[in-house]
Amino acid sequence: MALAEEVLSRLLQRGERATLSSSARAIQERFNDAGSDYWRMGLTERDKAHERFLAAEKAGAVELKWARQGGEDRPLEVVRLRDLEKLATFLGAQTAASAIARAGEILEPWLANTPRVHEILERWGALKNVRGLTPSSAADFADALRILDAAAASADEDQIVRGLSARLFGDSKRIEQLVRHLDVLTGETLLAPVRHWDEVLSPLGLVKEPQPFLVAGAGSLQLHGGQECPVIRPFVGVSSKAITGYRGSPAWVLTIENLTPFHLASQLEGAGRGLLIYTGGMPSPAWARAYRSILASLPMAVSAYHWGDVDVGGFRIATQIRRHIVGDRSYLPWLMDASEKRGSREAGEGDSKEMARQVALAGWSSQIIHPIGFLQEQEQLTIHLPGLASP
Repeated sequence: MALAEEVLSRLLQRGERATLSSSARAIQERFNDAGSDYWRMGLTERDKAHERFLAAEKAGAVELKWARQGGEDRPLEVVRLRDLEKLATFLGAQTAASAIARAGEILEPWLANTPRVHEILERWGALKNVRGLTPSSAADFADALRILDAAAASADEDQIVRGLSARLFGDSKRIEQLVRHLDVLTGETLLAPVRHWDEVLSPLGLVKEPQPFLVAGAGSLQLHGGQECPVIRPFVGVSSKAITGYRGSPAWVLTIENLTPFHLASQLEGAGRGLLIYTGGMPSPAWARAYRSILASLPMAVSAYHWGDVDVGGFRIATQIRRHIVGDRSYLPWLMDASEKRGSREAGEGDSKEMARQVALAGWSSQIIHPIGFLQEQEQLTIHLPGLASP
């Protein structure tokens, strides 16, 4: 960027900050330092910079102060901001105040009922970005809010991401472009750590493709219309929305995050003593409703276990199940203490802190011994089931 553009842009930014703090100090740039970029320029470059500064002065954006000596080639000493709006116009930019006002207009339909929108506007008003997003992204946030409205209208139903995207925007990939905005709008806090796309979309009931509810073990699933589906070996899959309850006497229930460990666990000798359920990663609302109906059919003495990856995502899934599904039932971690170190790797400080927080939210602080320092995928473990000794 040429010197004149750099200087004028800095004046604009400093003027924005001064407006925010109600400062009355003059906003200016001086070229007194002989080591500055201004004095390192050649005569031709300096003349071009002078032309640009003079044009800004003519537009009413800045005031210029020249050296008293030097004749027609006298140097420029000071460029002082005169009018913030005129400078923004001259640079082909928009002042923060104008951009924030426009963002507020765009997001106004959601302002009263969505506190996160107010938080976003407040942060922009302090001249701070939100996850790298500026007021110019307000229209994208509005599209993300339309997605949330559509998801809320079908709270217990899963919707195919690209199908919904095509219906809402005429663009089947639009929702996928807005995962960052949806993450900001639905995170625990405005500045919560970034989540994987599945952790953002699945709780909203937005899935890439229809997911069957996979179950292994014993007993029968109760379905709409009085139908009954035996849980045959090694497993059975039905639509989540078809499940109304469960009939059987499992010793335990174990939810499993990933598909390969679910398949392997379903083939173990002791699988018929309990009930194994594949979560499909982060549970969707339809999956959650089906699982709640199964648990509601079981005595409270039957414990619910969860087995997921020993990482931030795995513990977030566990927390989601604790908060929205199992209620007061005994809810315990399975194979998630990283005590079997095979394949594990050291966790960074940020991951360690977030895992510890999620462990506490899942109510597992006393049961989890070693999750904080290590990361481990389910597939790296030797599988065994509750009530059975480890091989």
